[in-house]
Amino acid sequence: MFKKVPALALCLLVACGAEAWGASRPAVMQSPAKDGAYVLELPGLVNGEKHVTISGAEKTIYDGIVLRKTRIKSDGTIVIPPAGVYTTVRCGNWKPFDNEKIYVGPTPFYYINQRSARTVLHDQVFQLGEVKPMNPNKTRGWELASISTDTYMMPGAMAATFKLVKTTGNYYGSTFDVTVGPIASNDGANGKADAAKPYEKAGFYPITGSDFSDTNIMTTNVAAGGRTYVIVDEITPETVKVREMGTDSCTDAWISPSEPLIASYAKGDKFTIGKASVEVTNVTADSVSIRLTEDGKSVDKTFGPYNDKTKAKLFMSEKTRDTFWILSPSGKEIVFLNVNSPTSPIADGKASLVAYKDVIDVQDGTEWPLDPRFVARPET
Repeated sequence: MFKKVPALALCLLVACGAEAWGASRPAVMQSPAKDGAYVLELPGLVNGEKHVTISGAEKTIYDGIVLRKTRIKSDGTIVIPPAGVYTTVRCGNWKPFDNEKIYVGPTPFYYINQRSARTVLHDQVFQLGEVKPMNPNKTRGWELASISTDTYMMPGAMAATFKLVKTTGNYYGSTFDVTVGPIASNDGANGKADAAKPYEKAGFYPITGSDFSDTNIMTTNVAAGGRTYVIVDEITPETVKVREMGTDSCTDAWISPSEPLIASYAKGDKFTIGKASVEVTNVTADSVSIRLTEDGKSVDKTFGPYNDKTKAKLFMSEKTRDTFWILSPSGKEIVFLNVNSPTSPIADGKASLVAYKDVIDVQDGTEWPLDPRFVARPET
């Protein structure tokens, strides 16, 4: 018997077993056992497959199946709790528009693009070791991993470390370290460290030469990395008071099982992808305009301008990226400017375009369309 559970995607999870849904504690954000058995190779799983992306990046793909928090009953039945089994694929960070190959179970797909949302929490008090869900589906969380009461051997100076817990129970690579105290300065967060020039010139200075050198321990109540941050107001031996914390999570990931069509087109050229027809209506030095028609419905879009300003933000800014791709009315086709081309995507009156058919929008917390026993969670 199979039952739907929260699952990691482009990893997927499912719960199975003979027990009722509520009989087992969900395994979301629970780590697999450290002494669990490892099976290095299973038929149908990918182990070390090589793949080269549009930009020329060389990737090595591995996938696997993980069971966690399971138990064996006296009659030999294996009981898997909700979210206790998931598939996972590891091939490094995925770059939008770069035809990254991934596997969901035994099926190969190509990652195209994604949407994200930021969850922000205010005025939270964490107990040591506590995990607080940080997204609406409560499948990822903030963990107060440690508190130090002897920071720098200075009275009242305390430090804390936060971690982000994935759906799988694994941690993201970065930790978030904060320090507060009456003597330890907050110059690492308040701008003074960046603005101040305590020394007139570079050199070798005795620590006793100034109060700045002798007593200033440059700490910070703000920890940040990428799109994730924590701002702390107070640390005690048992708790941490957080003013604000935030991080992003993926809400949609567009993928396709079909290899893309990649070609260069001039004004007036036409091509077909899936059930959609595409006409190139204009090409300029830094843009290309197309008309996509499907089932009698047409959508016009100009990709660009493609210049130094947009290139600088392209792969981190979804707003900028939106100016370079289009989704068909049915959601089954995607076309975009080939921004990962090793050469310029617009040259000699032609534009290099990439087009996919059979597109799937993997939405966080929805049924996996190829097998409704699974629930998908697009997550890094």
